[in-house]
Amino acid sequence: MSLTTGDLVSDFTAQTDQDRPYRFSQNSGGWRVIFFFPRANTTHCQMQARRYQALSSEFEAHGVSLLGVSSDTRQQQLMFRDICKVSFPLISDTDHTVSRKLGVLDDLMPGEDVQMARRETFLIDPPGRIAQHWQGVDPATDAEIVLEQVKRTVA
Repeated sequence: MSLTTGDLVSDFTAQTDQDRPYRFSQNSGGWRVIFFFPRANTTHCQMQARRYQALSSEFEAHGVSLLGVSSDTRQQQLMFRDICKVSFPLISDTDHTVSRKLGVLDDLMPGEDVQMARRETFLIDPPGRIAQHWQGVDPATDAEIVLEQVKRTVA
């Protein structure tokens, strides 16, 4: 079951594409957007990441950091970073720690050998509570919708 608005996100540590661990509790103190995408290097996932990158300075102006998560390997995330030219960290959640923690791990699809996260997005407040949770995210509009909520919430 997904975490939802008001839930506290418990601490986790995961590897980023930058070969550095990301520890949730050490990155507290500011607002965060964590967006999950099913598979790097696919058209819709690239679109979603590029839209976040295009608006990254506006998120930063509101004190909001961005974090993208998928179950892809670090190598796949590095290729994804190069293709999409993103400046924010990408988590390689191959062991599904983060996907399980936030409750977005999808069922294994027929013909697939790797479970993937559902495309969901979370706005998390400085103490680590979910301020907003979007499910069934449209990759074409996700970043804009989240930014509008940030403008209303993080003033």
